[in-house]
Amino acid sequence: MMDARKKSRIYSQYEINAISFFASMIWLLPIVLVITYVFEVDRLLNINDFIFWLAISNLIITILGTLVLLLRKDHLKRKVKADYRNEFIYLLFMCSFGILGFVVFYDYMGFDRQYIANVLVILATIIIYVLLQLGRKFYKFDYLKKK
Repeated sequence: MMDARKKSRIYSQYEINAISFFASMIWLLPIVLVITYVFEVDRLLNINDFIFWLAISNLIITILGTLVLLLRKDHLKRKVKADYRNEFIYLLFMCSFGILGFVVFYDYMGFDRQYIANVLVILATIIIYVLLQLGRKFYKFDYLKKK
């Protein structure tokens, strides 16, 4: 008789690529803002116009990437790996720079700088929780599991 334990589902490369792509698109704008902050592009350009055009281009890239994912869906559905550790590390990298970019966005929008730490702690806590859940369920990377 079969074990009554929950069987963990194995996810295909399509699901993992979809999660990674949409997470990348969510964090693309803040990551580009980190680069503009480092190189002080805000002194050369109107930052509000730059953010507007960056958001428009981000939307276009998201639409094009979604179409490519849908076109390659059948091919990617047939690919399966035991774990997706490299993809999860990529997601961690994107989220960490995205959080930093959100702080830069907060500063660019002219909000009070004394509250940046409060916003950063709340955002980082939420992102860490979401990443731990994603890692456990989709990427087969359980950081909190005892070995």
